[in-house]
Amino acid sequence: MHKQNFITLTLIISGLALSPVVAENIEHRVEVESAPTQTQNQNLSSVTSGISTVLYNRGLEEETANELALALLEGEDEMYLSLLLRTLDAQNIVSREDMLEYLSMAALHKKKLDLKSYDSIVGMVAHITKSRVDAHTLKHLSYLAKVNKQVFV
Repeated sequence: MHKQNFITLTLIISGLALSPVVAENIEHRVEVESAPTQTQNQNLSSVTSGISTVLYNRGLEEETANELALALLEGEDEMYLSLLLRTLDAQNIVSREDMLEYLSMAALHKKKLDLKSYDSIVGMVAHITKSRVDAHTLKHLSYLAKVNKQVFV
């Protein structure tokens, strides 16, 4: 019985000594796993605010910039636009900042966007890059437009 008490006491002491180490590792894992989710949620809700921020930085009043950004996205799904921005940025076709610049100029000139159209997406990419769009990029944009038409009809 004395041997069993010694083993139990050793296990309790080791558990108490190692619990801060284990808790620290678990806390670090939770932070690492939750960080992408927070970033994704921020990206989903920040297209309109990104456009209005660019407009505000160019000298418009904050309220006017917000109104123009909302008017630009009227009829467009913001989640769709956010996914399009993320896809084009991930494929290194166009950066998110360049897209927001283009969208802010479109908002400023009160242009209507049809971002589900292949032609519109190619025209936008060509305008942003100020060059011809290569065959590989065209193929990717064609696939993206087809998938988006099926998903967001």
